[in-house]
This record gives sequence, structure tokens and C-alpha cells, in this order.
Amino acid sequence: MACLGAILYDPTTAVTKATSAALAMTALDTTNLRITFTAPTSGRVLVRIVCTVHGATTFPQILLGVMSGSTVVARVAPVGALKSTAVATALLTQDATFVVGGLTSGNSYTWDAAYGVETLVASTGIKYGGPNNTTANDAFGAIQYEIWEA
Repeated sequence: MACLGAILYDPTTAVTKATSAALAMTALDTTNLRITFTAPTSGRVLVRIVCTVHGATTFPQILLGVMSGSTVVARVAPVGALKSTAVATALLTQDATFVVGGLTSGNSYTWDAAYGVETLVASTGIKYGGPNNTTANDAFGAIQYEIWEA
């Protein structure tokens, strides 16, 4: 299985994508979380998006997926993994893996990593990036976006 495109985006300033209000699928970042790839012979690709949700003692219910312009290509409810007790400083890893079929072999596609909010929680967000320092609770690690031949 060949990797058709991968991004590990970890900016030095933390980014927050609010999950405190309901939201239809929206691209996360059309500059830094966009992959252009050529569809494989099979016409199927596997997409993986991994991010962190942070900010409250309970967590929002989100969707992760990909968009082509304003069109939703695919979306799924990610699997969540809590790394510590449910406190406001907890980092909840969200991992979405899904297969998209029906692509035309040899065609070029450009997809943006995207998210939607189905159940909101005040003061929460998808967060990534942040400084490399000794200050607690101001860095969240990279957001990971991959497209693989399926």
C-alpha cells in the first residue's frame, strides 16, 4: 500500500478549531491540511486523520472527513482515546480512518481535511501545534492527515 500524500502539521503557535457550537463539515485549513494526489488503479483510497480535542471535562461529538472544495467527499465519527482522567487539561486523541471508493484511476484529486460538530461542549476545540517550552497546557502536538492507496 503506497502513501499518496501525508501531512504532519505542528505549527509553533497553537491552533484552535472551536467545537463549542454545532457546525456543518468545514475544511480545517485549506493551506496546510490539503493533499493533492493521483487516484490509484483500484479507484479506492484509505484516509486517516488524527487530532486532539481539549478544553473541558466532557467532550464534543465531532465528525472528521475530507472535502473537495465545498463538497463533502466522506466523513466518519472518529474513535476517541482519553490519555488521562477527564479534566479540563486532558488531551482526547481522535482517530478517523475510512476508505473512499469510486475514484477514477489516474485522475488528480485535491482534498482538504475537514471537521463537523454534532454535539457541542462549551470551551472545547480541536487543537494542534503550540510552542516547545516548559509551560503546561499550551501545546497539543501535530494534526496528522494521510491518504493511502487502498
